[in-house]
Amino acid sequence: MVGFFSLALKTIRIPIIDTMSKNLKQKLGKLADDDNNIVVYLIGQLGRSTEYDKTVINGKKMLQDCYDLIGSARDIVGGRLILIECKRIDKVCQFYEDEGYIDITENGYDLKQYVRFIK
Repeated sequence: MVGFFSLALKTIRIPIIDTMSKNLKQKLGKLADDDNNIVVYLIGQLGRSTEYDKTVINGKKMLQDCYDLIGSARDIVGGRLILIECKRIDKVCQFYEDEGYIDITENGYDLKQYVRFIK
């Protein structure tokens, strides 16, 4: 096994943060229920075996594999958002931000939470 990940559906509360743009607040608000809860696709445990480096398989390729499977599920059950939770490691956080993920982490939460709209 070179790379691995898990996919699941998860309900999260979207914090409407003052620092969010008005456009983003509107987009998220349309997807949420009255309590700001929304169902998202969770990409979990995205990783690569320590026996291999990124020349064999990189993070972008693993994410694309996730997106392909999520696309198949979306065709059946719908959905608009992907969620990734990760440790607060600068290099990891920067990778997700470079991939278009938006930080929605609330203060006091141990993991960083990032969402991305499905394209």
